[in-house]
Amino acid sequence: MTSSMTFIRVQDAEGRGPYRPGFSARWVDDDHDGRNPSFMEEFGWDLLARERRKGEHYGSALRGTRGLHRWFSVAELDRLRLLGYQVVRIKADRVLAESDAQAVIARRKPLRFPDEVIPWEQAMKVTDGPVGVR
Repeated sequence: MTSSMTFIRVQDAEGRGPYRPGFSARWVDDDHDGRNPSFMEEFGWDLLARERRKGEHYGSALRGTRGLHRWFSVAELDRLRLLGYQVVRIKADRVLAESDAQAVIARRKPLRFPDEVIPWEQAMKVTDGPVGVR
């Protein structure tokens, strides 16, 4: 796979992202609402119904630390770190949808098995390119 199919995610050990009903209040800043649209709002509520294939795992992802810091403030990332979340590198098999803000990716390998865990100190630095791509 090429680096163009490499993304980063913030996720827990089970491969779940932090946007979950009832959980987001534990880590989001007061001004977080409305900062970015959900992938369903941006790409359509039926995106997964239209694009998902049997045996794939899907999730939201970002391109590089610029994307990471567009979605999350430093304080939010620190709270997520304390809640056991990691920043990981994921290689996608397919991109279901992508904008300047986010992507929805699919792959056969479960998201809970990332290709690389990115150290928090590296993830907190904004760089031009994708994190951890060699």
